[in-house]
Amino acid sequence: MIKNVRLNKIIDIVKLNGGNMTTSEIASTLGVSEVTIRRDLKELEAQGKIKREHGGATSIESPKRIEFSTDEKMLLNIDKKEIIGKKLGNLIPNNSTIFLGAGTTLLLSIPYLANKHLTFITNSYPAFQFLLKYDTRVILTAGELYKKTGEFLGKIAEKSFEDINIDYALCSTNGISENKVTTSNSQQGSLQSTAMSCSNKKIIVADTSKIGTLDVITFSTLDEFDLLVSDDDWNENIKRKYSRYIEIK
Repeated sequence: MIKNVRLNKIIDIVKLNGGNMTTSEIASTLGVSEVTIRRDLKELEAQGKIKREHGGATSIESPKRIEFSTDEKMLLNIDKKEIIGKKLGNLIPNNSTIFLGAGTTLLLSIPYLANKHLTFITNSYPAFQFLLKYDTRVILTAGELYKKTGEFLGKIAEKSFEDINIDYALCSTNGISENKVTTSNSQQGSLQSTAMSCSNKKIIVADTSKIGTLDVITFSTLDEFDLLVSDDDWNENIKRKYSRYIEIK
């Protein structure tokens, strides 16, 4: 990776991860050595673009609650998302019909699902493009394209679910706190709620960085889902707390 590109990515991913990351987390995300990252952080601090702390870095700018693009979200917690994808691949039976929501965690799960002879129903244009590489049945909803995240939303998108029967709805979230499942705008929440209403089983996916955080819109509650699929980096007390609402895999 070209040095200037890497430096800009470091600034972005630290900001996107809440303003704080360890050196090892940055190195893992970008696929370079910790020695390289420590050298980069020293240079960025000298430029006044980041603040170094023991074992990591802090963003100079305060993190803001905004809706990031799909490309930006793809930089976040890749290892955790891969773990979730593998778990979904083991959970979803062959020959099922699934709704695949628009989150990047679900996008990264496609390689673990695409060879199971599934029927995919999705409102995500990036997921649709990814699925074209596989010999699998895909139904893309209609609707108005929300360009920031590449998903089709609105009443026309929701009407696409009329007369459709879904075995598993795989839904995404920007944050879960207590029993609240949240997203950044009401149309995103409404589309997922519509898909859930057509589904036999409802699964919410979220890595542990999203636990204990809230976005603007609450579109569902944890206890409306049958299962929360996450990574393995849980604090046991926190996991016990959320297990009151839902089974966690």
